[in-house]
Amino acid sequence: MKPIAIIIVFLALSCTKTITPALNTGATQLIIQGAISDTPGHYFVSIVNSTSFYTPNTYPGVSGAAVSIVDSTAGLRDILTETTTAGVYTTHSIVQGVSGHTYLLSATVNGKTYTASSTMPLPVALDSVTFDTSDTTHITARANYQDPPGIANYYKYGMVINGVVDKRFSIFEDRLSDGRYIRDKVDADTGEIRRNYTVQLCLVGIDQYVAAYLREAADIAYNNGSLAAPATPASNITGGCLGYFSAQTVSSKTRVVTW
Repeated sequence: MKPIAIIIVFLALSCTKTITPALNTGATQLIIQGAISDTPGHYFVSIVNSTSFYTPNTYPGVSGAAVSIVDSTAGLRDILTETTTAGVYTTHSIVQGVSGHTYLLSATVNGKTYTASSTMPLPVALDSVTFDTSDTTHITARANYQDPPGIANYYKYGMVINGVVDKRFSIFEDRLSDGRYIRDKVDADTGEIRRNYTVQLCLVGIDQYVAAYLREAADIAYNNGSLAAPATPASNITGGCLGYFSAQTVSSKTRVVTW
């Protein structure tokens, strides 16, 4: 993966990654990113400005924004406040997302308002994580779980390897495997998973719009990072910014690599 393509910010307790994609112009652009999950805890929205594609990856935080998240299903509105980290805003009254609920993000920056909507899918439990050790120089993990029938599901896989968030992630949808038992390979960089390492594998349920954004972002990051002409994935946030907002479920399993 080319480091120029993305940076990763690990959101505590969510087992997710926030992606800052490469830009398609040299102009500064606003990037808004955030997530609500069914894992208890405070949630965060990050608002930063990009720098030129041709300069080192620095993302200055944007202070003074008016940020809110509304649980439109429950009729609950949470006014976020800025943390001690510039451009990072935290929730207060919304401390655990609920499957089936729709969440609305609003962020007003310098008089312009950006909005997004995301509905949290039903939870899907990760049964186990197993490893293919036939090639000890490239050990791969597998996510094992039952996909519920009759529902369009979208998943993001991510891993934490020996306490370090793996920069790779992958997107899977059940269009061709609805209702089946899934044993899906989850890639990491060659040599990243080794014997006696501890691996936490995360199964994150996301909506179709977030899946489309992340799939495109992954393609840009992993396949096109060396191209001269940068690209940007389409955001699910209206108003003309980059980034995404996701209401998601999280299930994870941790296992030590042995054979």
